[in-house]
Amino acid sequence: MSAANPFVCIEFVGDGALRALHGQCTQDLLQIATNTARLGAFCNPKGRMLGSGRFVRTPDRLLMVTAADQSDALLLHLQPVLRLARAHAELTPGPVALIQATDPDLKPGEVRQHGTRIEVGEFGNTRWILDDPDTAHDPLADVARLQAGLAMVHSPVAGQLIPQQAHYQMLDGVSFTKGCYTGQEIIARLEHLGESKKVLKIYTGSEPLQVGSILNLDQEQLLVCDAAGNAETQVALVLAPVGLTSEQLADVPFTIIRQVAGERPIKR
Repeated sequence: MSAANPFVCIEFVGDGALRALHGQCTQDLLQIATNTARLGAFCNPKGRMLGSGRFVRTPDRLLMVTAADQSDALLLHLQPVLRLARAHAELTPGPVALIQATDPDLKPGEVRQHGTRIEVGEFGNTRWILDDPDTAHDPLADVARLQAGLAMVHSPVAGQLIPQQAHYQMLDGVSFTKGCYTGQEIIARLEHLGESKKVLKIYTGSEPLQVGSILNLDQEQLLVCDAAGNAETQVALVLAPVGLTSEQLADVPFTIIRQVAGERPIKR
């Protein structure tokens, strides 16, 4: 994953694009208002995330910020449903950068546009900057994003995480009222009746970690799902058992609560 350009922007074109994507995505795309943005993911029938990102809706465009290394695979996955809807998707030529916010007035999911430049609030007091060649991606903004508990699906871990393991239900990335989509049955059943045995936790260390690698910690093997840093700071979101504790491992900075009513099975 290149620190210079780890993210890209996909644009969806065509009158039928929004509804076609809505039937595939964990997010209720039909409820995204103009000048707002929401997290979402596309899953396989087993509920594992094949790609994720933030959908951005402006008055005349529908965009998705996603990981560069998984973008081609995601486009290929979505091509059949878009073709049926007489729509298409393409990578935008403009740059994508995540930066640390100098002011707190843009909350996650809020959109502000100045000419062609689009600003989108993100977790960790960061923001996406689209279509501005003068703004460079900041690796420390990625660190802040990870410390806020937000992972993006990268190519080495595509198809390995259920949204709840990545806490997308807590980050407004999953709708439990929108109806059917690919993987919905597994995701809804877990939220109603089950619980994840493994979730993403924040690892801080001194050595760089590669997404998809295995971190050996306290006799546990942890999958590195997202990572960022510079010479001074290295942070990763790793898939770890819920009860695992360590000096280098921290829980995400929000309380995990169930989003729907129901009774979890009793352990005997």
